[in-house]
Amino acid sequence: MSNIFQVCKPVCNILDRPNGNLIRQMLYGDRLDVISDIGEWVKCKRYSDGYDGYVKKSYLINWVSPTSKVRSFGAQIYKRPNIKTIPLMNVPFQSELTITKEYGDFFELKKDQFIHKMHIEPITELKKDFIETAEKYLGVPYLWGGDSQYGVDCSGLVSLALRNAGHSSPGDSSKQEKELGITIKNNEYLKRGDLVFWKGHVGLMLDEKNLLHANGYHMKVTKEPLDTAKERIKTNNGGLITSIKRIII
Repeated sequence: MSNIFQVCKPVCNILDRPNGNLIRQMLYGDRLDVISDIGEWVKCKRYSDGYDGYVKKSYLINWVSPTSKVRSFGAQIYKRPNIKTIPLMNVPFQSELTITKEYGDFFELKKDQFIHKMHIEPITELKKDFIETAEKYLGVPYLWGGDSQYGVDCSGLVSLALRNAGHSSPGDSSKQEKELGITIKNNEYLKRGDLVFWKGHVGLMLDEKNLLHANGYHMKVTKEPLDTAKERIKTNNGGLITSIKRIII
């Protein structure tokens, strides 16, 4: 039996233990490697970054190499190739799909699952400006461990933005700080795409003055002047900026 699977629900929670706490998420079509089988649960590793935890077995099917991905901010999957039918599910932006057949304005994913052509693009299509991708999540609710448009945290936002540019990223901000980009000095001019790190937090620069980040203060993805964020985080005992990293894509 293969130990390579993929997610078959819009979002799959990765927990720290069966029925435990949320630590990260995967999107529809995401690949994972199963380490062990525990009744209704499996221990697994997320293929993109090796993040490990526990997921429900019912959320998984055998992995098939993807051909396409969702380009719109969510897309309906229907039981028939007809927009008037009740959708089976709504899959998030960047979900990975495998096209099997073409039916007019629709593609078939597998038996009795269809998606409109307008919502998808080839899996090889990349968006080099990862900040443009990050901005799509503006206003998305904050969710600790979240990795989708339904809820996202600071490191999840960075990972989702880089994912659409074809750049892999660790799931946690501490590892992102260690592994992503090159360190720049605090007195250098900041640029669009620079990552600003605090202990346990990260944001993305929209330009030399403004920060985009998912945070528990606003409880959503928001943009604000970096100086405003720095002062508030310091006042709330979040400390000072620990590093600034620049990613070259």
